[in-house]
Amino acid sequence: MRAIGYHGTSVASAERILAEGFEISRNEYDWLGDGAYFFQDAPARAAEWARQRFGADAAVLGAEIDLDGCLDLMDVRWQRVIANAYDSFVEEAGRRPYSLPVQSRGAHRLDRVVINFAAEALLTTGVLVRSVRSAFEEGWPIFPGSALRDRSHVQIAVRDLSAVSRTWLHSEGVDDARS
Repeated sequence: MRAIGYHGTSVASAERILAEGFEISRNEYDWLGDGAYFFQDAPARAAEWARQRFGADAAVLGAEIDLDGCLDLMDVRWQRVIANAYDSFVEEAGRRPYSLPVQSRGAHRLDRVVINFAAEALLTTGVLVRSVRSAFEEGWPIFPGSALRDRSHVQIAVRDLSAVSRTWLHSEGVDDARS
């Protein structure tokens, strides 16, 4: 299965990525673990994110992503894998002078370490996690009393950059976000 992802960035970074390829992000706040991050099927959301960070220097790249080997948290079969990874991580952390990372609104540190832990554990069994995908509820209710949020989206963190087969500069969403 393939997905189209959109990566918000700066113009200079977009040019570098087009020439050299994506890099893996390893920030402590990367909620789906290590990877190059994409908004699935949401160029306007990627443009909005880029405009918030880079202003007039915002750019959006489109990418075709192979989801073979995806730890897909929208598929219920993976939820138990992550829950078990959490239990194992807590047990292992308890044997060391280590406190669990703390979640916050903008930094999902515990989610990050558990997903990375799960990917490493799966690799020891011969399962390569090439990407991680999940829905992310974000923003304000679309209308009073609504459970729908105005910034919700699906994100993909690509851990194995060979899963990205094609990349292009996407200009449509950036212009929309400037309006």
